[in-house]
Amino acid sequence: MNFNLKTIFSIIISSVLFFSCKTKPEEAEITILYTTDLHGAVLPYDFNKDKEASTSLANVMTYVKGERENNKDGILLLDAGDFLQGQPSIYYSNFEDTITEHLQSRVMEYVGYEGATVGNHDIEPGEEVYSRVQKDFDFPWIAANAIDTRTGKPFFKPYAIYDKKGIKIAVLGMITPNIHAWLPKYLWANIEFEDMVDSAKKWIPYIKENEKPDLIIGLFHSGGDYTVDGNDIDTYKNENGGIPAAMKVDGFDLVLLGHDHQEQSSVIINEAGNKVVVLDARTGARLVGRADIKLKRNGKVYDKEISPSLIDMKDVMPDKGFVEYFQKDVDLINNYVDAQIGYLTDTLRSEPALYGPSEFMDLIHNAQLSATGADISFAGVLSTDAVIPTGKLSMRNLFTLYKYENLLYTMSLTGQEIKDFLEFGYGRQYNTMKSSNDLLLNYKKDENGDLIKNPRFGYTGVTPSFNYTSAGGIKYTVDVSKPVGERVTVISMSDGTPFDYSKRYVVAVNSYQASGGGGFFFEGLGFSKEETDARVIDASTKDVRKYIAEYISKTDTIKVESRRDWKVIPESYFTAGVRNEKMLKTK
Repeated sequence: MNFNLKTIFSIIISSVLFFSCKTKPEEAEITILYTTDLHGAVLPYDFNKDKEASTSLANVMTYVKGERENNKDGILLLDAGDFLQGQPSIYYSNFEDTITEHLQSRVMEYVGYEGATVGNHDIEPGEEVYSRVQKDFDFPWIAANAIDTRTGKPFFKPYAIYDKKGIKIAVLGMITPNIHAWLPKYLWANIEFEDMVDSAKKWIPYIKENEKPDLIIGLFHSGGDYTVDGNDIDTYKNENGGIPAAMKVDGFDLVLLGHDHQEQSSVIINEAGNKVVVLDARTGARLVGRADIKLKRNGKVYDKEISPSLIDMKDVMPDKGFVEYFQKDVDLINNYVDAQIGYLTDTLRSEPALYGPSEFMDLIHNAQLSATGADISFAGVLSTDAVIPTGKLSMRNLFTLYKYENLLYTMSLTGQEIKDFLEFGYGRQYNTMKSSNDLLLNYKKDENGDLIKNPRFGYTGVTPSFNYTSAGGIKYTVDVSKPVGERVTVISMSDGTPFDYSKRYVVAVNSYQASGGGGFFFEGLGFSKEETDARVIDASTKDVRKYIAEYISKTDTIKVESRRDWKVIPESYFTAGVRNEKMLKTK
């Protein structure tokens, strides 16, 4: 009998596959570990606050190393995305040092990650960055519903396959599809983001038929509450479409969530009547999500017992080897952020921006107006507890002052649209005060009218503080005694010249709002996406933080003073309202 090499090779492969199928274990115990929303918590140092980090991947390393020693070959370590934004160390790797292998890649390889999905903040640095990081990773970076418009195929790998103790595991990755509402198109020009349910309907049958896994995990950058902003389980392209996908598409055994910075450990029953375990592990390497899985053969399939838990990292010591290995990176980034760019005449605090006019926000307005030559500047409150002391102003201070890598846009808006923009913002931000005993800010209430309190975050605002607003370049008042939509009165331009409701003005605004984030244009002004895009005059290639740095460098000495552009009235209500807010925080 004559065999050519191809035939012999086929026989060998068939034999190996047959043997492996015959020798699959009768029982096995494996553990899935995962992190999510690291937001730069990779090194054991908080570069924004100039102190050791309470948690980072150095702590996670210690924990994972111990688990690998206890369960050799039975640990799978994953991440659910949002790690390319949040600390100066990541910013430095994204934009300053583009030659060296990316820090995120080096750290995750050191810890031994075996897979990750893509988060919206991983798209935010732009295609040049996320494509470079994708090449740097030595593990699959997966997102089945991020489609490359040039090929019609997933831009990233759609799923990954692992073998742990003879158990075949399929991990399907997906990203929240709401990118268009937060990020400008040119950052994701070659990607279209599919609805998560639709993507799961396509890929779960494919994985079952072609991979025949023993266990299917959904690794989703998607929050746990699919009812946010009035959505429901059937909402198309739901920001938090992970649980709807697990509910509507049978096949998931375990779903690992992220994006919303919440914690969850639960079991849901999908529409086919099967159990799906759900984990959500907060942010900043504070928690490690853990799923202990016992599998026992039942004919051709396995019965699975999955026990979920969330492991707190605050009492886990950083790994000494990790700390020593990356000490040069810590020193490098500290030198970068300590570089002086100017001088501050007085302490600058962000907390007053939550309540009304503030020098903190006025510095941002001054920088945006200077960079663009715009008539008016809009800005949200991105930092709520920042304190920048008198003296040297450094890059470290700027990461405290402006947390996100928003880009800077200019847009054309009429005077009436500017007023309506502010009405929308202040309508969510401020309560309607009927007396000086009322609260100033607007909080969510339950069915009994009582304020809703989150155990970790305190009382929950109707909108997050980054959707609070203010304007520079015009003089105006906000009357909190009046109903929503009737609060803002524009008096004049800042220089005293008349403000014309019918005139078109050039407005500086960050990319989050200009892309639809916060609903200012879509809900507040009733613009379509097309109309919003049509109002864009120019879009920067640099983030707002860089423009602030340039403004400070040019000005050299920054005098802490108010623009005196706006105020909240009645002033007696405002004073009392701020006092009431501070008393509420102590409860």
